[in-house]
Amino acid sequence: MENQNTVMMLEAISQHRKSIITTINQLVERNQKAPDGTLRIAKKRNGYQYYQRTEVNDTIGKYLSAKDNTTVAALAQKDYDTKLIKALEEQLKVIDKFISDFDPDKLVQVYTDLSDPRKALVTPVFMTDEEFVKQWLNTPYERLGFKKDDPEFYTARGERVRSKSEILIADSLFRHNIPYRYEYPLYHDGVLIAAPDFNCLNVRTRREYYWEHLGMMGQENYANRNVKKINKYTLNEMFDEKSLIITMETDNAPLNTRVIEEKLRKYLL
Repeated sequence: MENQNTVMMLEAISQHRKSIITTINQLVERNQKAPDGTLRIAKKRNGYQYYQRTEVNDTIGKYLSAKDNTTVAALAQKDYDTKLIKALEEQLKVIDKFISDFDPDKLVQVYTDLSDPRKALVTPVFMTDEEFVKQWLNTPYERLGFKKDDPEFYTARGERVRSKSEILIADSLFRHNIPYRYEYPLYHDGVLIAAPDFNCLNVRTRREYYWEHLGMMGQENYANRNVKKINKYTLNEMFDEKSLIITMETDNAPLNTRVIEEKLRKYLL
């Protein structure tokens, strides 16, 4: 979770940095089209008078009458934009310094530098991706198992699954080095909610996703049963629906491998 928060924070900072640069460029472009000089405003008893100063040493400027309202507004906007550009550039320097100085690896190193006996005694808040994946994959669990007469399908890494489509999904995960656990059970208050086909890990964000493949949606009983299963996810307040990946097929509309790749790209890479 901590690594996920760190990634999300850095991505948010990166997006904010891009937004600042875009805004600066837009303001600079607008200033280039603005009238020459700056605006001077003088207080008078009945209101204000406006002057356009185009020379550095000009302390008074050219008087702008009511018919020059457009120029007055443009100069005021230019002055504001100039000050805002400066403020944004200062913020950009602060962000760049933070990005340069921030080193999440130092947090990971605290655990990495421990001796093996000490590592076995603590629960690390920060660890390397390799250590995290190893721990995640080594979490013990009981699979649902197969019936004696179930057809046998095996993935590229020699794992038995329930269909050819699950082979396609598993092999795609394996090919992209995405850690996954097959039919990893989900519990809530000690009660089994479901055992999704694949429990996948986005290593970059360390977020878990649950992949359900609905392979026989053309069969009414199967479709009804799986609609109830998906509703069960939705109605469980402990489950985040954004973590659920769904693919489906019928006899006439088989699973498209391009859909698998798009799911990987969108959620897991």
